[in-house]
Amino acid sequence: MFDFYFGTRAEIEKDEKKFLLSVKRMLPRWVNSIPDSEYLAIYDDLESLGIKGRKPTLVETGVGASSIVMVYYAMKHDGTLYSWDFQSEKGAYIRAVCTDTLSAVLGKNISDTWKFIAYDSKSPYLGVPILKELVDGVDFCFFDSEHTWDNLRGELEAVNPLLRDDAIVAIDDANYDFLHTNTAYINMLRKKLGLKAIAELANNKSRAFYEETDQFLKKNWQKAERINDSYKKNYKNDLFWSYYKADRDVMAKENMEKMGDLEHRYDSWRVAKRKK
Repeated sequence: MFDFYFGTRAEIEKDEKKFLLSVKRMLPRWVNSIPDSEYLAIYDDLESLGIKGRKPTLVETGVGASSIVMVYYAMKHDGTLYSWDFQSEKGAYIRAVCTDTLSAVLGKNISDTWKFIAYDSKSPYLGVPILKELVDGVDFCFFDSEHTWDNLRGELEAVNPLLRDDAIVAIDDANYDFLHTNTAYINMLRKKLGLKAIAELANNKSRAFYEETDQFLKKNWQKAERINDSYKKNYKNDLFWSYYKADRDVMAKENMEKMGDLEHRYDSWRVAKRKK
């Protein structure tokens, strides 16, 4: 399916971003929901990790293009990525893409690197909390599942006890502010069914997720420094916005894409010195 020739391993390693972006740009829209600039910002944040020869542990909620760059980093460093998403077909599709591309280049078995769990990320029995049974620390996490603060806070609370010093926490759609119900997503699906939009629900506003996350991390860590990520330097010139303009315009109209605050679509922090 994706079994193209991208060059020798040595050639690819000279420009890994070009290789990874080439793979992303062949994805169908339903698994390609983050902009190229965000995809490469994840790569840059991963490259900034000081793992010092340790096999890294990465965590992700919400599977898609982001999984590819995270699998690549984990493969390269003999680490492991744990991903959660209810949609098992997305996991299967991305696994096939990674097999034809990343595994072919690095000579690694995808099953040794990527652990995909098709279940609720907050479940105490099969969600992010099970990591305490599997690993002794987490180096990087990227959260991109249901976009409400209640959900994101639950994922942060689950991973927080396992974060290492100098771990990185990253979130997608950090400019959202739904507290308990993503009414924008609900109304988009209601429109497709010919139903009227529901009114905004009471007590359904949080601060923007990047503000809530910043406070959460600072409450738990002596150092929780916002990273000057490459997304903010590059998002304005990202081809992604114009390439998918038709559906992005509709998403913006339905309040699913915060076009007025795209700078904070992606945000990340480096944490250190856990508070007791």
